[in-house]
Amino acid sequence: MIQHINILTTGGIPILFRNYGEAEVSEELIAGFISSISTFFSHINHSKIKSSETEDNKYFYKSTQDIIFVVGADKSDDDYEVINKLQLISKKFLQTYGELFRDNKWRGDSTTFKNFFGVLDNIIMGSIKISIIGFDGVGKTTLLHLICGKEINLEYRPTIATDIAIYDGLGGDREVIFWDFAGQKNFRSLWKNLLINTKIALLVTDSTYENINGAKQIIHDILDKYYKDTLIIGIANKQDLDNRLTPNFCEKLLSTDTRKIKTHGMVAIDPMYREKIHKILRNAINEIEK
Repeated sequence: MIQHINILTTGGIPILFRNYGEAEVSEELIAGFISSISTFFSHINHSKIKSSETEDNKYFYKSTQDIIFVVGADKSDDDYEVINKLQLISKKFLQTYGELFRDNKWRGDSTTFKNFFGVLDNIIMGSIKISIIGFDGVGKTTLLHLICGKEINLEYRPTIATDIAIYDGLGGDREVIFWDFAGQKNFRSLWKNLLINTKIALLVTDSTYENINGAKQIIHDILDKYYKDTLIIGIANKQDLDNRLTPNFCEKLLSTDTRKIKTHGMVAIDPMYREKIHKILRNAINEIEK
């Protein structure tokens, strides 16, 4: 994986540093090393990306007239992928802050670039994919509308294949993408492939015994079989109906010997539940980012 990103001026002044590796890395040590070879950058073609290797890592770097961009990666990382990310980082940074350096307006305050950490995280770590899965009629699309603050239509309209929505209202740095899976029988064969790269699965039920048992088969046949590392959150929807099971009972039915499925009660047609689902999602995102 990419270990760290270092951005500094061609004069060796640190601009921004972001560490993604498990081991602590000395920002000053890396910046000092790069600064010591900064004269080399004045002689290379600014449009080209260069690379070098140490015993444990490889480094890809690109220089403009004012700024040096360096990506430290594992030796096993694909060069083409790392280069593409370096190109995107430099492009995004220069689009946002390039004028500061061209006009010599930056005065060394590193907090100027604090908003760029989220951009880096999206490029390096990717978006957080949250899949909303469950049978037809349980309220998956209504739940998505509740999350995104869209108007809720009480008339049932089945989703065809999948709906995708990008939402940035959960307060984190990384972009969140929701995938709403169609629940009809003829679309269920797609679920296994649609779940690829899912970080969090919202398993939505209508809180009836029959539907809970069917949802448990989704866990057994797909999630436990192919996506053991995916965090599953149970949503016991339609808690306003007379025949609903309590969230605690739904949780007991959904949970297995190897995995406890934390389950939350929900009324997706009620806007009052929006803050509750946001809190559930924020906690889930914090859990997967530990």
